[in-house]
Amino acid sequence: MKSLRSEISFHTIASIAIVSGLIIGLSIYVYEKLYIEFVATEVNATAENMAVDLLGVMGEPAGSFNQAQVLLRLEEYEYVQSAGIYRNDGVLLNSYIGSANQKADQHSLTATVETAEVSLLSDDSIVENLPEGLHHIHSKVVVIKSIGETSFPMGKLVLAFNLEDAIKESRLRYITLVTPSVVVLILVFLLLTTRLHRRSLKPLENLIKTMDSVVDEKSYDVKVPETSKVETAALSRAFNNMMTNIKLQSELNNQKTALLEQQQSEMEKLANFDVLTGLPNRQHLMRKLAALLARAQMTNSEVALMFIDVDGFKDINDSFGHDTGDKLLLRISSLLNQSLPDNATLGRLGGDEFLVLIDNVSSRDEIENIASKLLKAADNTHNINRIRLGSTISMGIALASNCNYELSTLITNADVAMYRAKQEGRARYEWFSLSMYEATHRKVQVSTRISHGLAHGDFYLAYQAKVGPKENIIGFEVLLRWYDEVLGHVSPGEFIPIAEQTDKISQITLWVVKRACEELPLLIKEFGENISISLNLSPQDVNSSEVTDFILGGLASNDIPAKHIEFEITETAYMNNFGYANSFFEALKISGCHLSLDDFGTGYSSLSYLTEFNIDTLKIDKQFVSQIGQSERSEQITVAIIQMAKSLNLLVCAEGVETKAQAEFLIEKGCEILQGFLYSRPTPLKELLARRADKFVI
Repeated sequence: MKSLRSEISFHTIASIAIVSGLIIGLSIYVYEKLYIEFVATEVNATAENMAVDLLGVMGEPAGSFNQAQVLLRLEEYEYVQSAGIYRNDGVLLNSYIGSANQKADQHSLTATVETAEVSLLSDDSIVENLPEGLHHIHSKVVVIKSIGETSFPMGKLVLAFNLEDAIKESRLRYITLVTPSVVVLILVFLLLTTRLHRRSLKPLENLIKTMDSVVDEKSYDVKVPETSKVETAALSRAFNNMMTNIKLQSELNNQKTALLEQQQSEMEKLANFDVLTGLPNRQHLMRKLAALLARAQMTNSEVALMFIDVDGFKDINDSFGHDTGDKLLLRISSLLNQSLPDNATLGRLGGDEFLVLIDNVSSRDEIENIASKLLKAADNTHNINRIRLGSTISMGIALASNCNYELSTLITNADVAMYRAKQEGRARYEWFSLSMYEATHRKVQVSTRISHGLAHGDFYLAYQAKVGPKENIIGFEVLLRWYDEVLGHVSPGEFIPIAEQTDKISQITLWVVKRACEELPLLIKEFGENISISLNLSPQDVNSSEVTDFILGGLASNDIPAKHIEFEITETAYMNNFGYANSFFEALKISGCHLSLDDFGTGYSSLSYLTEFNIDTLKIDKQFVSQIGQSERSEQITVAIIQMAKSLNLLVCAEGVETKAQAEFLIEKGCEILQGFLYSRPTPLKELLARRADKFVI
């Protein structure tokens, strides 16, 4: 690649050569013109003198000595080609052939007239027609002079000078003399211009070196001095400004890069570690567990998984708030993490669920020893937000080899074992067994089919009659039944707890409320305007804004006929959601609905909170009704409940009435509403409407 200096030098040399050549050529041209003019002037003067000298010899015969003697004066002129003396009639009297026209092998001063004539005719045939004077013909100078007076000429003298060789020789001599000087001048000029170029390009070279150093060293804190030359100063100034901007931009980019790296580190931490506890999160745990299982399968080693759930955490969260719950989880996770060996990893799966991954398991005893330490560490008392809270955990344990090292199956197995630990009394661990899986598989099937059943009409309502003291029908309790094409008949005692555990109970409640309101007009038409229906609410329904908003919105728009609707909730559910439940039920009362407290007498604080419940009806649990006639204590409790309800102006409903004796006892003691198999089993609407109303009367 050419450098700028070499290119400038080449252009300079080429320019000098061209200019020098033009100057030399022009000077040669001018020199030749001046030379020809000089020769012409000299020839003209010579011809003038010879014409004067020939006046006295024109009368002599042709070829006379005197004539030839005059012509021989031309010997001193090297480039005379020829000369001739002519009479007025054009006859050639004498001639001269100069050295410029002689042949190398034959030249003679005594050339014959004929030869001269031939020479003149051959070379100067056109001179006869030329007027007197000086003429330039090609490279020749021809002078024609009259001999004698112009008015009375005696003849004419013709001189021809051939300047071609003279010019060539003169040109060669000129070039020979001038060329060395020109070459020396060119070399001196080149040397001078090279030094000037180098000096002029020095700032540019410094700039290039500085730029190369920037590329090599990646340092933008550089500057170049500004010279006195406008162009290089502007270039240096632009470079310095550019470097200043690059430096500022680089510093800004470095700051942004540092910030991005920090954010990336934080994002990676957020992506892999739990924000609350700082433990590995679900994503991190799944990746690590997958790697452990792959390695264990290749080396035929064992991996154990512990699925941990904090006992009663939901109640703590609901009762004391999420801040207290979060602090409790943080304390428990710290205690658990401190109790683990080096080959175990604790991570938070979500909520109050944790996983422990144990690699290179040597024996079952090793796992049970770790499990015992974790149970002991979690069994502790904590003072959080001035509240004294106890904590325990339930744990399920599964081995990778028992599920062919399948990740999802291993987690499911440990989860199933954890739920068995919950069922067996909590604060304990359970090893996974195949029998647990079968029970869990049934739960998973039930949970999965609930949404399908609601969408495809597999659920239906059954109605159980409520009768008054005179055995007349005064209402119905709405009960839910489910027949699934895969599972067959599924008992409410089975699917309701599963629906509550999987957060599907609210979907069921909404479906029941909608369907009951659709079927209510048919019941009213068949059994009278005073008929009401009782709908059961789950504890989760009371906490669900979707359910409460739907019910209150339906009451406001009359889609739910308030005077025909009674909502039932268990005492325990009311107590666990006392604050929110009271405000919700107050809104129901204002709308015109009736409220019933179900399963009364089974709660842990019935009497202390009974006066706080804004209810209309108290339902006596069937465990007391079933003992009437068999247990005097149960009868006394039943009577006490009825009397207490009377004193609070509440209606009393006894459920589970199955015998005539039970009905008579309850009616005698003042019970206003009876419900049980004695009067009616839960019956689908179609069958209910097909029966006559009087068939429900004893």
